[in-house]
Amino acid sequence: MIDSMAPENMTFTASAPSNIAFVKYWGKRDAAIQWPANDSLSMTLTRCRTITSAKKIPGSRDIFRFEGQELTSDRKSSSHKVFEHLGRLREELRVTSALDITSQNTFPTACGIASSASGFAALTLAATAALTGETEWDKLAVLGMPRQRLAHLARMGSGSAGRSIFGGFVHWAAGDTANSQEIVEICPSSHWGLSDLVIVFSGHSKHTSSSDAHKAAWGSPFFPARLAGIHSRMERVRAAIKSRNIEALGEQIESDALEMHAVAMTGTPAANYIQEDTARFLAWVRQERSTGGLPAWFTIDAGPNVHLICETNAYASVAKRVAEAWPQVRVIMDQIGPGPTLARGTAKELFGEVTNV
Repeated sequence: MIDSMAPENMTFTASAPSNIAFVKYWGKRDAAIQWPANDSLSMTLTRCRTITSAKKIPGSRDIFRFEGQELTSDRKSSSHKVFEHLGRLREELRVTSALDITSQNTFPTACGIASSASGFAALTLAATAALTGETEWDKLAVLGMPRQRLAHLARMGSGSAGRSIFGGFVHWAAGDTANSQEIVEICPSSHWGLSDLVIVFSGHSKHTSSSDAHKAAWGSPFFPARLAGIHSRMERVRAAIKSRNIEALGEQIESDALEMHAVAMTGTPAANYIQEDTARFLAWVRQERSTGGLPAWFTIDAGPNVHLICETNAYASVAKRVAEAWPQVRVIMDQIGPGPTLARGTAKELFGEVTNV
């Protein structure tokens, strides 16, 4: 592929959602090539998104601004992965153009709500559009960049970003080899109306990065047992989604989340993401479900914040009960969604003023 006919300073914007994993991937067989230790399955969200714009510019230096602040490509900085990813995309497309990129989230960053998933998904799509001049999925496929390929490129920036290239319910199969990994949408968002109430106990960056905790997982005495049981759990979760059985799904996602955090807390070194308020909230959910019929189940990614999953027809009543019992806690209301969008134009032209959810 060669540089597209898209002129410099023509802006392309991607809006990519976060996702919440119902079965988490935890631990990597090979971190350098983002080969996970196990399969995972997620639900793509709607409102928690990253909006990223990209355009070609003269010269060889990329510019990246996140929420108004220009970030550095220094290898010691946390933003180095962004510039590394841009280089990877250029190599894949066999192009040389530098890019000017601006990005912003509609939700808190780096606190366990999968901002790296939406971030690298949006970055992959916006940069690819700017480098090829294409925004339509079928035309990108003709250029050798079908959605599946874009998903695998996105996961090289952040593993879970590959799932955010699709909508609905998404299965990331680890495969028997690194090259046999697959990321596929198993059911569209129209299949089942589920809502996600994100209970935000902390908007601050987590103390232990997910990358570090993935490495530490192999030192946990519980990790082999988790890996041995993942296949059967995946089957149960897929069956619950297919039959739209919220109780069966809820039982599995709670067990999986607690199991993952048990591995994290017993890894070498240990990582503890569950704060006191988090633990109290989890106990409250189970008590309210047992005695008050609360039709909601929790899951937690690598952070202190909780995702409360329920069917959309129960969303208003669940939100009301959470607000009454936990009035001091911020709640982000979200739901299953159809996936990312990609278009020509700036973020402001396409979405107006982007605000936090």
